[in-house]
Amino acid sequence: MSVQDAYAPPQSVVHDISGGSGIMTDSIVASLRRTRPWVLLLAILGFIGTAFMVLAAVSMLMGSTMLTGLEGMDGAGMMGGGLVIGMGVLYLVLAIIYFIASLYLLRYAGAIKRAVTGLNVADLELALQHQAGFWRLMGILTLISIVAMLVMMVVGIGSAVYMGSPAM
Repeated sequence: MSVQDAYAPPQSVVHDISGGSGIMTDSIVASLRRTRPWVLLLAILGFIGTAFMVLAAVSMLMGSTMLTGLEGMDGAGMMGGGLVIGMGVLYLVLAIIYFIASLYLLRYAGAIKRAVTGLNVADLELALQHQAGFWRLMGILTLISIVAMLVMMVVGIGSAVYMGSPAM
């Protein structure tokens, strides 16, 4: 039967593999190594998606000028051109958002690489800051999307009720 020394300092099951600059366990390093390829893949796909959105926006904006210049369209050409211009601008805004989100992910992947190779806690903290920035952006965009959907539903229902009411 062993007797524990009540006055001995507590022992930790975490061992320091970072050379004294902080504590990173083998489990943390392994998790980061498994996470980095997926984060990098999503960042690259995000940049590719951004490029396609910019191409679509440019083609919409160029096509809208052709649509407004058609003969015999009267007012329909202007209205259709305005709609296409609006869609082109919306695609540009979405491309900017995708670019920012992909940039957060790319920075996160780079910080993971530095943290895993250098075993430095400061690099791990930077990686987590980039990750937090990405999720903050996604949270804000989610809230904006929910509010926009609710507004569109109210406008849609209101316009349906207005259209269905008898003319005065």
